[in-house]
Amino acid sequence: MRSMTKAACVICSTAKGRRVCQLNAHTMVCPVCCARVRNPACEGCGYWSQALAYTEQKAAVAPARRAPHFIAMIDPEVDAEVDRALAMAQGGRLGEAERIISRLLACHPDLHMVQFGMGVIRNFQGRDAEALAYFDRATTIFPYFAEAWFNKGAVHQQRLEMGPMIRAFQKVIEVGDPSDDFVEEASRVIRSLDKQIRGEKGFSLDRYVQIMDIFDEAFAAMENREWERALAGFQKVVAADPGSTQSHGNMGLCYALLGRKREALAALDRALQLDPSYELARTNRVGVLSMREGESLAADFTSVNYYSERYNAEHR
Repeated sequence: MRSMTKAACVICSTAKGRRVCQLNAHTMVCPVCCARVRNPACEGCGYWSQALAYTEQKAAVAPARRAPHFIAMIDPEVDAEVDRALAMAQGGRLGEAERIISRLLACHPDLHMVQFGMGVIRNFQGRDAEALAYFDRATTIFPYFAEAWFNKGAVHQQRLEMGPMIRAFQKVIEVGDPSDDFVEEASRVIRSLDKQIRGEKGFSLDRYVQIMDIFDEAFAAMENREWERALAGFQKVVAADPGSTQSHGNMGLCYALLGRKREALAALDRALQLDPSYELARTNRVGVLSMREGESLAADFTSVNYYSERYNAEHR
């Protein structure tokens, strides 16, 4: 996780320097001063490109349909307090850090830096779902907040939520300064994943994300006990990616809950063929063997993201 602890801006000497400024001998400047001094001489800088693209995008939208322009408010004193709190958190003083950020949140809930700060604190505390909610708020307030996108992607990476992780890191690359280390890290992860997916699956990373979206929709349907809809979704996944072990396992459970014993066993056997250590599929198969064709599997259903939970258990 990034704590954003950096030296003071060389222009105002008040706020933290967060951007490398080519106008000022590649020293660090704050976002406010970056925007204030920005001019055509900045051509080649990632932030200049972002600002130019945003201006062109606004101009291309018809006035009647133009979305309201957002203004990301910045308070140098609050930023300094957030930096101080995050430095405490990195030093193990989580309680003190949380108290500072909580106080700031009560007074400044509309500042993206404060939302970001609490996201970092929550991640340090292992409360990843809450961390994601704070990073979401930070990027909603300031969509170009590359570091919040990076932290969001890192949390999804910890949770083995590949689709959201990929989207977050792609956003980092889109809006971030290529010279920032976390942008380079996001780029490295995306390049590595793209190479891996193409080698293992034979399709692009973008196609992989589309398939993951179908899987997530099917999984949500299964959680809602919509067995037919869930089954149709997992069937689409395995049609595109026959090696999706968890999709085969989930198909087996859906078939069983629909009373289709023979098809349930076939799907579970395929899942175990792909991954003999897939214990959940093995357990479900025992239950399916005891059912009669045409009768629904008599069992309480609880959805489990098996591989994510197994990974988390192995890495605690």
